[in-house]
Amino acid sequence: MEEVPLPGDKLSIEPRRDGGTRGGVVLVATGSFNPPTYMHLRMFELAKDELQQRGYYVLGGYMSPVNDAYKKKDLLPAAHRVHFCELACKSSSFVMVDPWEAMQKGYQRTLTVLSRIRNSLCRDGLADQGSLKVMLLCGSDLLESFSTPGVWIPDQDNIISVDEIVPNQISSSRVFTIMRLNDFFVINIYGLWTAISR
Repeated sequence: MEEVPLPGDKLSIEPRRDGGTRGGVVLVATGSFNPPTYMHLRMFELAKDELQQRGYYVLGGYMSPVNDAYKKKDLLPAAHRVHFCELACKSSSFVMVDPWEAMQKGYQRTLTVLSRIRNSLCRDGLADQGSLKVMLLCGSDLLESFSTPGVWIPDQDNIISVDEIVPNQISSSRVFTIMRLNDFFVINIYGLWTAISR
């Protein structure tokens, strides 16, 4: 496995006075991010607010784009998706991109990604192994896959549901499909990706 350093520039290591009675949490969202959307970042904000209300201290969050070996239809190359995520996270005060999963030679199981992040933070002394929780952040599409036999290890007691007040029908897959159906293509102009109609 290729070693890639875990970004830590947005980690909030020192708990504030108003939180952290139940320990520190790092949020991780895995997925294709093909492309990342506003709602991906909104999930992080909603989860952070909910966990802080429950007494957790959120140290940071990571988007982990899936490896090219995932073989999803119309999946853009991993390097492009990592770059898209980096651009999307620029304005966030706590969400970063971990390119490790995308840069591996093959597909990585979600548990491997979560364990790697936890171990990196603890090994580097950025978090206490005894109290750190690394939580998978997922949308309803991934949550739906929890009912598929053999895909996930059952652990229903550790699922926290956070409802969004504003309904969301935006998904990366839907955005990409609409672009393809309407004859759009994606190009790189001066380091920024944009969709252009033919």
